[in-house]
Amino acid sequence: MLMPFVNMQDYTLLDHLLFGIGCFLWVIVYILVLINIRKFKFVEIPMIAVTVNFAWETLWSWTFVSNMGMLYVWGYRSWFFLDCFIVFFTLKYGYKQLQLNVSPTASRIAFVAFWVAWLVMLYFFSVKFDVPQSGMGGYGGYWCNLIMSSVYITLLLRTKNLEYFSVFGAWLKGLGTFLVTLFCINHAQWKGEWFLYSLGIATALLDAVYICTLYWLKKKQTANVSMG
Repeated sequence: MLMPFVNMQDYTLLDHLLFGIGCFLWVIVYILVLINIRKFKFVEIPMIAVTVNFAWETLWSWTFVSNMGMLYVWGYRSWFFLDCFIVFFTLKYGYKQLQLNVSPTASRIAFVAFWVAWLVMLYFFSVKFDVPQSGMGGYGGYWCNLIMSSVYITLLLRTKNLEYFSVFGAWLKGLGTFLVTLFCINHAQWKGEWFLYSLGIATALLDAVYICTLYWLKKKQTANVSMG
């Protein structure tokens, strides 16, 4: 049986709008990240976040299949292909994120080790939870997002050059994930799934902290320059 372009049997129009727009905003985030990499030779996404995100996208692009329709199957794959470029530049410039004097080769070995470890863990997590319960990688995706939102803050706080970080990208990232959280709350299959909701709410709070911290640091830096 061929998969429909969009699954309207298990998902409502509002489900598709919330999830689809949220996913599209993340595509724009990836493009902005790539533009800034070319400009600054620095990867705005924390290296550990790239590893876990790429592991999830690898699995849900090629091993597992979303039940939301072919639009989303290829939507996930568009994430994967864009992320391949981010991975390439992380292998090239990722060592710049590290506080220790680590060689590019050592950072590349660490990147691959983390990616493989996440692949193994997320594969078995998906088999146990996502495939039978969600059909589109929601639980594993939110675990990854929670990790990503956490390490974004720590990278920001330890990086001196704030030009590397995009305020517009931060808003798009936070809004995209928030729309997906609203999708999870609205989707009939997940009514009352407070564990999933809590992951989404915690991620939203971390995204808000990241945006506020970025604004505060940039304002503080501007004030220091003006005084100087």
